[in-house]
Amino acid sequence: MKPGAPQRLIGYLMATTAAILFGLNGNFSRLLFDAGISPLTLLELRMLIGGLCLLLTLLIWNRSALKLESRNGGWLIVFGLCLALVSYTYFVAISRLPLAIALVIQFSASAWMALGEAVWRRRWPSRPVLFAVCLSFGGVILLTGIWQQSLNGLDALGLIFANLSLLAYIAYMLAGKRVGRTLPALTSTTYGAFIACFFCLLVQPPWSIPAATWQPQHLWLILLVGILGMAIPFSLTLAALRRLDATRAGIAGTLELVAASVIGYFWLGQHLTLWQIAGCTLVLIGIIILQYEQAIE
Repeated sequence: MKPGAPQRLIGYLMATTAAILFGLNGNFSRLLFDAGISPLTLLELRMLIGGLCLLLTLLIWNRSALKLESRNGGWLIVFGLCLALVSYTYFVAISRLPLAIALVIQFSASAWMALGEAVWRRRWPSRPVLFAVCLSFGGVILLTGIWQQSLNGLDALGLIFANLSLLAYIAYMLAGKRVGRTLPALTSTTYGAFIACFFCLLVQPPWSIPAATWQPQHLWLILLVGILGMAIPFSLTLAALRRLDATRAGIAGTLELVAASVIGYFWLGQHLTLWQIAGCTLVLIGIIILQYEQAIE
């Protein structure tokens, strides 16, 4: 039975709220980076706090979801590693670039995945997919100004990490799809967060975390990143998927890009040129086209 109109409305509200919280997360993170907190430090604390919140949610509402079979172990480790890589590269990118630009480059992953799938299956992509890929590619060109030597004044290392984040995000999506065959999304996200935290702790053990991290003005923002930037939006997204199909939830999720851009503009003063705004718009349209194309298929 399909959910009724009231349930769909609740689903849209949940997906929209999650997207806005993800957008806030990027701005909270940028404030911490500007205050001297390293991307690695924020990553391991975000994963730890978010993982603990998700674990508490499962312990209260669905303890049976915590059970794992041995066949899930290997792919969960891969998933957790991908989660760590995509989060770290994204954090480095937004520490050096305007948030909207880093997000758009990462969001364009859906276009490249659609094109890659068509090549893998040795079939010519449909016209909507080709159109969406062209829009995304053109949008990224407008955003970065790669025809200019100055790259629109953007940080070169930031652009490198934004593109690494794109590749890591694709790997994360593929690993998540594989894990999702046998595990609920909330379960895989919970364990994935702890595995990602473990990998981070191997690189930076707790005693190596800079003392400045524990200052009160930093701690409350780190808590917000872990709770409002991971645990709550992930839970809301999963709850929304019970009331909406994946296509509608995915389109609602693109509001993260808009929310992060607007918040960054008014809060952090991250202004974009008209060309960059046009690039954001092209990528956003391409993503929406791909969502509808996948629904039709």
